[in-house]
Amino acid sequence: KSGANFWIGKTYEKLGDLEKSKSAWQEASLQDPNGYYSERASEKLLGLTPLTSLNSVNLQVNLEQERLIAEVWMRNTFTLPPDTNFITLSPFLADPTFIRANAYWELGLYQQGRNEFETLRTMYENDAVNLFRLTNHFIEIGLYRSAIYASRQILDLANIDEFASLNAPLWFNHIRFGLYFDEIVLNAAEEYNFDPVLLFSLIRQESFFEGFIVSSAGAKGLMQIMPATGDEIANLLKWPLNYQESDLYRPTINIRMGTSYLSRMRTYFNGDLFAALAAYNAGPGNVTNWLEKADNDPDLFLEIIPFEETRRYLRNIYSFYRIYETLYPVRTVQ
Repeated sequence: KSGANFWIGKTYEKLGDLEKSKSAWQEASLQDPNGYYSERASEKLLGLTPLTSLNSVNLQVNLEQERLIAEVWMRNTFTLPPDTNFITLSPFLADPTFIRANAYWELGLYQQGRNEFETLRTMYENDAVNLFRLTNHFIEIGLYRSAIYASRQILDLANIDEFASLNAPLWFNHIRFGLYFDEIVLNAAEEYNFDPVLLFSLIRQESFFEGFIVSSAGAKGLMQIMPATGDEIANLLKWPLNYQESDLYRPTINIRMGTSYLSRMRTYFNGDLFAALAAYNAGPGNVTNWLEKADNDPDLFLEIIPFEETRRYLRNIYSFYRIYETLYPVRTVQ
């Protein structure tokens, strides 16, 4: 419904009936809050291009303090005893899966460790308290993808749907949409003049903040860089010294390289962020062809992309971007 009303509005806009177009966009904006077409309709009502920043953000959070508030919510939501310990690992210490997972992780065998931790997370999928404990442990060791999934599972057990989840305690949402590797991301954003919220959204889409991940196509690390692209970027940047493919697993290198490449795509497409992101996923040659067919209309550009993966990629990053803005507002002091 949101998409239909959005395009009804675009059609009336093309016909010159601005009142009907605004009416359709207002309807679209209400249909699917935080969804792509609703958020894009809101932008159209404001006369903005895609990925225009709407709100200032505060990227300073206190997860420990937020966790204490979430613990109170847990006690009330799941009717738990007041002395429930939410961070103890004692329920897992004798579990062979947990023992193997930690051993792999400490040895730097991250994929094997992740797989064992994922098995453990599945074992406790109906146990909100132990999922909470695991989520906290995952955050502490840097297993962010599993933490994201576990925190969402807890909200599922509380019968909270995706839209309502944004009103859950901030701890859950600041884990699901985290500021992981924040110092590296902020440095890259400043160096290449990007909104850091966009980079967080891109990394979440690419890897769920899992630095050791390898795609089926061979893309590596947080920003999913192909080895050949990594070689190209390293030659252009003349950095890092003695670069090798395994460096793509290092967050400092991967994030700077990925941001550098996105910056090149933005320059290539004359500042068009939508096109730059599409090129990051599908290559600049494809994007050039799609832009020609779209006649400089960013909404038509998205629709004519023949690859469902790329269309979904753009919509997801866009939605993540708006959710990050919602979850990290600048709070005024009364």
